[in-house]
Amino acid sequence: MSINKKIYIGGLIVLLSFSVQAQQNLSLGVVLNGSGWSGDNGQGSSSFSSDKGGQFGMSISYSMNKFYTGLSIQGGEYQFDKTGPEQFSSTGNLPTQSVKVKHSDFDLLAGYYFWPKVSLFVDLKAVGSRWLNNDYEQNFSGLGFGVSGYHPLNEKWTLYGSWGFVGGKIRETDKTELGDGVSNALIVGANYTLSKNDRISMGLKVRNYTFDYDDGSEQEYSLNGLFAGYNHVFSF
Repeated sequence: MSINKKIYIGGLIVLLSFSVQAQQNLSLGVVLNGSGWSGDNGQGSSSFSSDKGGQFGMSISYSMNKFYTGLSIQGGEYQFDKTGPEQFSSTGNLPTQSVKVKHSDFDLLAGYYFWPKVSLFVDLKAVGSRWLNNDYEQNFSGLGFGVSGYHPLNEKWTLYGSWGFVGGKIRETDKTELGDGVSNALIVGANYTLSKNDRISMGLKVRNYTFDYDDGSEQEYSLNGLFAGYNHVFSF
């Protein structure tokens, strides 16, 4: 099932709230991501931008000693009042005007703390866009890697960050391949400990995508914005 056909209450991967002191942790989180969507359709002045949108999310993660794994989904709708993201399809490219686009993001990752406060991880990512004017849908998926780390400031505050890179394929809803794509994401933020098991997070997330289509077309875009979230941690 395409991820764009699910109900997205997505989550920002904050990588287990970076609490590795306990031997085993299970973390559940929600996040609100106030992101803008801007980019270029690769045709000179055919740029697009929207600040009428955002994403809401959910995540679940598990850690045991130095190992962790996590799953997150997130998504939301964006209104483009003028030029919107062009629809690159196997039957031809279609420019868009005054359109609403639903964007979704899925991540399944696993990582290991090779150093006391720094880890490396692998990431299985799936990204989807669906234009609500004609229900055209395009998906990008692939496997990548990244690095994350954290630094406690005191008993309450912890700084953290992560960077990841993914390379993969672009497909239509019927699985027809359209080309190749790459994405990278940077997260910087801080956690505040409310209690032994409750944390809030805040920070900035930047996501960039570059798509190279088989017909020679190119498209680049980014979703950037501040976020705020809450995590509850179960320790075993």
